[in-house]
Amino acid sequence: MSEPQDPLGVHIGAREIYDQLVGMREDVRSLVQDREDTDKALNDHEERLRKLEAFRHAAPVGALTGILGGLAALAKAGGLI
Repeated sequence: MSEPQDPLGVHIGAREIYDQLVGMREDVRSLVQDREDTDKALNDHEERLRKLEAFRHAAPVGALTGILGGLAALAKAGGLI
């Protein structure tokens, strides 16, 4: 018995399908690893941004306290207080 002939002459065997499937599995593993690395980097950036935001709100309060302290020292030195 002979195999049925494809009119275009194309025959894809089980080995070709298996090789493509193995390659695809490796691509998926690579994508999963890339996603995990991206998630780690994103979490790190989020943490850094949260720290910067907290500092940003604390800095004006510290500056205002310093200015007021300086003004109070000048007033005390000038005899106003």
